[in-house]
Amino acid sequence: MKNRATRRLVVAMVALAVVGLVTGGVLGQELGTKGKPIQMLFPPSTNTSVIQDSANAIVDFVFQETGLYVVPKVASDYAALVEAFRTAQGDVVGIPTTSQYLEIFKQTNGGVYPVMAAVRNGYTFYFSSFYALRSKGYTSIQDLAGRIWIYNDVGSASGYKYPKVALNEAGIKPASVVETGGHTASMVALLQGQGDFCTSYGSPPLAPQCLKDQGIMWDWGDDPELMVWDRWNNTLVRDAIRWRCEDLRFSVLKDYPDAFTKVGIAAVVGPIPNDCMAFVSNFPADVRDKLVAALVKHISTPAGFAVWNNAKFYQWSGMQPVTDEYYDIARKALGYEVPKR
Repeated sequence: MKNRATRRLVVAMVALAVVGLVTGGVLGQELGTKGKPIQMLFPPSTNTSVIQDSANAIVDFVFQETGLYVVPKVASDYAALVEAFRTAQGDVVGIPTTSQYLEIFKQTNGGVYPVMAAVRNGYTFYFSSFYALRSKGYTSIQDLAGRIWIYNDVGSASGYKYPKVALNEAGIKPASVVETGGHTASMVALLQGQGDFCTSYGSPPLAPQCLKDQGIMWDWGDDPELMVWDRWNNTLVRDAIRWRCEDLRFSVLKDYPDAFTKVGIAAVVGPIPNDCMAFVSNFPADVRDKLVAALVKHISTPAGFAVWNNAKFYQWSGMQPVTDEYYDIARKALGYEVPKR
């Protein structure tokens, strides 16, 4: 009897030990450990190699700050990022574009939520621009009927979804389309003559600080090339008073230094709420908070700002807390159902 009782005690102790391993040890390691790293997803919006290098720099900083293991993954395309969120097992955080976030929310039945949204040079929104060679003389969406349309990906809000809605509403049908796979690639294709116009992200011209201090800034509804292009004289505004412009043309200046002279904006649609940092709904809250704090700190450092604000990355200059309601305006514009809360 004594031996039998002893055996039962040993079995019970072993069972408890196994449970301990499963919940907090080898078999059930906590998220963010080497054996169970966080999966951080990045959309292929611009230059893939730059995105991968930037992603590596971001997760390296996170590890140094927190000890969290994070694996950065650049999605092959927009649909792949959505699918990765849909099939996630509580270990995924990502930086989906606005349209991706809406699609992820739909496909996961609300199993994703945003925590931070991008701030770009003080603005919480961006828009979609219809870019065309100035020599074409296009000044409206109506001028684009029967032309060749260049865009990056059908999953992109600024590259495809918002422009598609605008074209449909105007009754405009392109002659054909060219899908490039990336925003920067679309601008290059336009400059190389592969199509008549391209659609992609646009951003407000940036007033000098002395004007910002007086409350003078670009606002939605203003000329998208305000103080950048002199429409009366058909030339760039002179250097001394020209506002800075960091839209898609800025991303190709190294190889195409005359991009702003050659390419203009025929029309814009929006505004579009900025991209976000989103988590799957069953992501552990304590790990999430630690990760977000590290990322907010990173973008506030000079080295981190250089990574996040790179024109060939995502051009984030800051982050702001948001909730899902932030994207309701985009839902209404793109035909997604606004969830009941």
